[in-house]
Amino acid sequence: MMKARLVLALLAGAMLPASLASADTTPATAPLDVSQIFGSRVTENPRFQAPVMIGDFDGDGVPDALYLVTVKPAAANASFAKDVTVVQGLWYSQPLGNHGEKLVPAIVFGKTGKKFLLPGHEDSGTDFFESPIWSADPIPLSVAVKGSKQFKQFAKADKRIKNDVIVIGTEAGDDTALFWTGKKFAWYEPPGD
Repeated sequence: MMKARLVLALLAGAMLPASLASADTTPATAPLDVSQIFGSRVTENPRFQAPVMIGDFDGDGVPDALYLVTVKPAAANASFAKDVTVVQGLWYSQPLGNHGEKLVPAIVFGKTGKKFLLPGHEDSGTDFFESPIWSADPIPLSVAVKGSKQFKQFAKADKRIKNDVIVIGTEAGDDTALFWTGKKFAWYEPPGD
């Protein structure tokens, strides 16, 4: 599985659009400026200075990039890029509004260049990604590549899953899946969670 991810990551560097292709996805090199991609309200998360995952999330055959970024509170001089879609309400959450979040998944589709921020401010006032497991190394995040055993399990459980999925571990030990339906991002959570 690690070999498959490494090969996919290496291929992605050659296949991403010009705005991403110049980025080396290894942590030892200079990262892309996520503010240039997502807008001035988005900054690098100090732990994650490059795309953390590559996968074909939209199923078009071109690798897409997943970043983990920080969203700053709203300010007069800070905004999201005009072509960024802020996905609201995905993780049992409230709209992002004017507050900031320390850890937010951000995705760029490689072929179309569509950009998404997936904040998770919950009704309880905490952020979905504030759980202590997100301080662990490695983080509880991986890609289930289409055709893999894990992908097949998710696709059997949720018929909308057709492409690579972003697997998000939980403190309960169950894996959830973030995936593209063809129109929007959705989240699969095993029954009982």
